[in-house]
Amino acid sequence: MYRPKMVKGMVSGTGWPIDGHALYLTLWDYDKYSQYHLSNWEDADDEAVMKTMFQTEYDAGMCLADNLEEFEKQWKADEWEAQGSFCIPLNNVEVLETVYEEDKDWKPKRQQEGKANGS
Repeated sequence: MYRPKMVKGMVSGTGWPIDGHALYLTLWDYDKYSQYHLSNWEDADDEAVMKTMFQTEYDAGMCLADNLEEFEKQWKADEWEAQGSFCIPLNNVEVLETVYEEDKDWKPKRQQEGKANGS
């Protein structure tokens, strides 16, 4: 299995509500590490991420909600589903820490434990 590199990075200069927020981002070999992919975030960053998703999907004509209020209801009810991978240019992220490095031969712990136990 493949596991991309994951970092915690401070976003800035995008003009989106996530500017100034530290988010969990991944780098993938399939796009030649050309941009960060949003992976996760802390609860304190949820509103900024929600507003960013609405703004970018709405501006791209991909938003299924008519306005922010409707989008927020869907978001809070876990009914919203991304229309694709959310990417951030490399120059808009300051890496604060590396959570883990890329591993092209990664095995989940369960798989490793199963082999160790003879399963």
